[in-house]
Amino acid sequence: MTQFRGKFINGLDKKGRCSVPALFRTRLAGEGLVLRRSTRHPCIEAWPTSAFEAEVSPKSPLDEPSEDDEFKAYALYSDTVDVTPDPDGRMILPADLIQFAKLSDSVAFLGRMDCIELWEPAAAEAQIEKARQALAEKARARAAAGSA
Repeated sequence: MTQFRGKFINGLDKKGRCSVPALFRTRLAGEGLVLRRSTRHPCIEAWPTSAFEAEVSPKSPLDEPSEDDEFKAYALYSDTVDVTPDPDGRMILPADLIQFAKLSDSVAFLGRMDCIELWEPAAAEAQIEKARQALAEKARARAAAGSA
């Protein structure tokens, strides 16, 4: 499994073009990406095609989906876009995803283990700081519980 780590900020032009960071391109090894709206944060998730497809369990056309299955399909799969970065790592982000993530002239690429998140840079910094604070608070709570 490919792991993506690190934070990189690259430009975004008026046509929605941006470059995937070189380290992430190396890890992708020419593989395409599946872009989708995050269901938890104001960012775009970029999944290697193989990782995204591995998450989709094959179903028979005769299987009757549950309501939860249908909601998941609509929310996670209907808005996906397949992109293949060119040899220089450039890709075009769709306008609706740019608007969703509130991107303007730059994109923060955050490695998140098995996928890449594309954020508006200030929002990315705020999310990282929020995560740091939450982890520190949990560590303090564990330490306090251990000393009680």
